[in-house]
Amino acid sequence: MPTASSANTLRRSLLIKLISKPAPSREDMASVIELTASKVVEALQAQSITLYLVEGNEIVFRHVYYSPSLWGADKALEAKFKETAAKLLKLRLPTGKGIVGKVIAEGKELFFRNTQTQSPMMASMTQNTGFEVFSMLTVPLKAGNAVIGAIQVLNKEPVSGTNSQFTDTDLPLLLEVAEYSASLIQRMLDPKHQLSADDTAKFIARLTNHPLVTKIDELPIDEKLVQVIGDAIIRREGIFPTKSLTPNSLAVIMANPLDYAKREAFQQATELVIDEIHVASATLIEALIKKYFKTDTNAGNGDIDISKVAEVITTAYNSDGTGEITLGDLESEDSAPIIQLTNRVIEDAYICGASDIHIEPQEKDLVIRYRIDGLCQEKLRLPKQVANGLVTRIKIMCNLDIAERRLPQDGRIVFKKYTKKNIDIDLRVATGPMNHGEKVVMRILDKSKSTLPLPALGFSDENLARYRECIRQPYGMILHCGPTGSGKSMTLYSALGEVNTPDVNIQTAEDPIEYTLAGINQMQMSRQIGLTFARALRCYLRMDPDIILVGEIRDEETAQIAVEAALTGHLLVSTLHTNDAPSTISRIGEMGVEPFNISASLVCVCAQRLLRRVCKNCKQPYEPAGREKEILEKAIGWSGQIFKAHPQGCPVCNGNGYKGRVGIHELMINSEELTEGINKEVEVAALKRIAMKNGMKTLHQDSMLKVKMGLTTMEDALSNVPPDLVT
Repeated sequence: MPTASSANTLRRSLLIKLISKPAPSREDMASVIELTASKVVEALQAQSITLYLVEGNEIVFRHVYYSPSLWGADKALEAKFKETAAKLLKLRLPTGKGIVGKVIAEGKELFFRNTQTQSPMMASMTQNTGFEVFSMLTVPLKAGNAVIGAIQVLNKEPVSGTNSQFTDTDLPLLLEVAEYSASLIQRMLDPKHQLSADDTAKFIARLTNHPLVTKIDELPIDEKLVQVIGDAIIRREGIFPTKSLTPNSLAVIMANPLDYAKREAFQQATELVIDEIHVASATLIEALIKKYFKTDTNAGNGDIDISKVAEVITTAYNSDGTGEITLGDLESEDSAPIIQLTNRVIEDAYICGASDIHIEPQEKDLVIRYRIDGLCQEKLRLPKQVANGLVTRIKIMCNLDIAERRLPQDGRIVFKKYTKKNIDIDLRVATGPMNHGEKVVMRILDKSKSTLPLPALGFSDENLARYRECIRQPYGMILHCGPTGSGKSMTLYSALGEVNTPDVNIQTAEDPIEYTLAGINQMQMSRQIGLTFARALRCYLRMDPDIILVGEIRDEETAQIAVEAALTGHLLVSTLHTNDAPSTISRIGEMGVEPFNISASLVCVCAQRLLRRVCKNCKQPYEPAGREKEILEKAIGWSGQIFKAHPQGCPVCNGNGYKGRVGIHELMINSEELTEGINKEVEVAALKRIAMKNGMKTLHQDSMLKVKMGLTTMEDALSNVPPDLVT
C-alpha cells in the first residue's frame, strides 16, 4: 500500500536527519518541516496541509500547501491560492483560539468529516479556506510533555470524480508522523533537548520497525560466535552478534540499523551477512562487550578505557602523588597503570584504523598521536614524567636495550603475547633520541588483513592492463617507489597474489614481513645477526626462484645483486624511496649500478602515492574555476563538475569529510627509446619526457583523473603531488 511505504520512507529520512545531526540548528528546521509536509501529503493523499508552531503566546504558520487539484487549469485561481498561502505564513494567532488552538491547548487530536450534510464546523472551514472542506484531521506535535505545534490536513485527493474523505486508518499514521517530527523539531529549537540513550533506542526501534532490547540478558547469545568474531571487530563497528541463522548469515544487535557503513564494514570483516537486527542503546552494547570479553586486570589486560587510564595518571601527577597511586608507580615500566596505558593505546589505535602510533615527548607534555588515512591526529596529552616508563615498557615488549637512550633502535612487538583480546597484530617499532627525550613510532601490521586485489588499489584501467603485462614477464626488475606509507608493499603483495600459482616459486626477503601469503616463501631480515637483504638475495639465487621480492633496495650491495638476479632469468620486484619514476634511474645509478645494467634489467618503475578518498556520503559537487580549471585542463584536457569535502563531514566519515584512501600511480615502462636515454645518462627531465611520450601518465595527471572520477578532491591531490614542470 502507498501509505505504508510512504511512512517507511519518512521514518528513514527523519531518522537519518536525527542521527546525522548531533547538534542540529534552527536553520535545518525549514527542510525538516518541508520533508514532513511532503511525506504527509504523499502518505495521506491530502489536498491541503498546514503546519503550526507555538512561539511564546502565539501560534505561527510554518508551512502551507495546496494541491494543484484545487485549481486545475485555472491560472487565476492558482494565483489566488498562492497569495492566500503567503498571507497565512505571515499570520499569528493567539493560543487557545480556533480548532488548532484547541488541539494545542488540550494536546488531543480532532477528526471531522461530512456524513449526510455538511456540519457547521466544515462550513466554517470552507468559508475560511476558499474551497469546500469534506474532512479534516488535526493532531498535536508533542515533544515529551510539551505541545510545540500542530499538523492539520484537509480533504483527500478526489478519486474518479468523487470527493474522498480521511478514514480511521489515516489518523494513527498522522499521529505517528507528528511524533517523529515533534521530537526532531524540538531538538532544533532547543539545543538542551537531548534524548537519553534508552529513549533514543526506543525511538530508533519504532522508526525502523526492529525489535528493541532493553536488558543485557533479554536475548540468548551464542558465546562461541562472539569469541570467533572477536572484540576488535565488535568494538570497532559497534555491532554485537547474537546467533548464527545460516552458515553465511547471523543476527546482531545495533544502536542504529540505518548505519549502512558500519553494517557493510562488519559484513566485510566477518564475511557474514546480517539478516536479523535488534536495536539496543550504545550503553547496553558496551555492557555486552564487557560481559563477554572479561580479561585479567592484574596482568594489565583489563578492559579499561584509554581515557580513564590517562585520567588516573594525570590526576596522580596533578595531586603530587597523594592517593592510592604513587608517582613512582607511574614512572615504572612494570606498574599496572603504565602496562594498561601501553596496551590501551595500541588497542585504541588499532580500533581507530591507525597505521602508526607516535609517542612524542615535548617540553612539558607527552603527546600521543595516531596517523589515520595519512594524517596525524592528536589522541592524548599526558604529563612529561610518564615518558620514561611508557618508552621503557615498549622497549621491553620488543626486546630492546632499555639502558640505551642515546642511539636509535628498531624492534618488533608481537602483540598477541600481551593481550587476551582477539587482536592479531604486530608492531614495527623505531625509537630515537629527541631534544626532550626518546620518541617512539610504532607501525601497525595487521596480520588478520588480507591483501587487496590489484583492481582495488586505484590503478586506472590503462595502467592496470600495462602493469599486469609487466608482472607476467619471465625476468627483469620491477621497482615501486614513493615515500613511507604510500602503499608500495601492498601493491607488491597484490601483484604476487596474481602470479602465485603452484608452478611458480616465489621467495621474499622482508623487513618486516607485513602480510603472510599462502604458498610463498617469506624470510624475515635480522640485521643483529647479519641477515641482510644482500645476504638473503645471495641465498635465494641458489634456491631456484622464479620470482624474488626484496623489501627495499637500500645500499650498493643489494642493488648490485638485485640487478644481477634480474639479468639471470629471475623476475625481481622491490621498493625504493624516490619521488617519481624517472628519478629512480638516477638513484640506482648513484648506488653504483652501471647504466647499461639498469636499462637491460628494468621492466618498469611504478611511483605511487595514497590520496584521501572524499566521503561518498557527504561530498559536495561544484564547478572548478580559475586556477583549478586551468590545472585540470592542462593535466588531462578536461574540465567539468568535481567534488570537495564537506567542511563538517558526517557520521560515516566521523566529521572528517574523507574516509579511506586511493592510490595514484606513475607507471614508467621500459622501451627502446628509454633504454637509449638511460645508456646515454640523460637527465631525469629528459627521461620523463621520453616516458610521457611513450604513454606514461604522471602522478599529477593520475591524481587529476581521480579528481575527475570524484574519488578525491583537488585540495588533497595538489597537497600530495604538485603540477608537472615537464610537459
